[in-house]
Amino acid sequence: MPAFKAHSLPAGYEGLVEHHLDSLHRFALSLCRDKVEAEDLLQETLLKGLQGFGGFEPGSNFKAWIFAIEMNTFRSRYRRRWRELPLPADELPEPPNVGEDVFDLLLKEEVLAAVEALPEAFRAAILLVDLEGLSYREAALALDCPGGTLMSRLHRGRGLLKMALAGLAQERGLLARPRAQGGDRELP
Repeated sequence: MPAFKAHSLPAGYEGLVEHHLDSLHRFALSLCRDKVEAEDLLQETLLKGLQGFGGFEPGSNFKAWIFAIEMNTFRSRYRRRWRELPLPADELPEPPNVGEDVFDLLLKEEVLAAVEALPEAFRAAILLVDLEGLSYREAALALDCPGGTLMSRLHRGRGLLKMALAGLAQERGLLARPRAQGGDRELP
């Protein structure tokens, strides 16, 4: 990113950006799945934020504002490749009931890989709420979607994660395979 002279930045912008820079970079990496593209996205986001900082209302939520810029920039830059996979809720299998303590035993890299494998809309919602700690309202603003849509994406994305991680837990012997009804045999 080109170096800016301190006097060329609006008052307060640099401090706000520095506070959220790591989160913005992680989110860009998860969106782009490529380090160079993520750095380009982050640079463009920061430039757009700088250009639009005059319209930012002091006292409002900078984190939601800058994440919304990053998400909108990603969508604009990759509109041709941007495809949400519409999955009707009635076609999604019900996730298995797995105790949360099982997930504590899984490695962080495998959980992150499972998150990365999610369809874009679900992944973005989970990253912002569950990994970056944005509130539902902040995430909905950042993703430019209604709160109900965000909640649906979180529910469905978490269900897909549960299924993916339950399979991993079964492979490792951390979770018993489901038994066939009416018998003691395990299902293959």
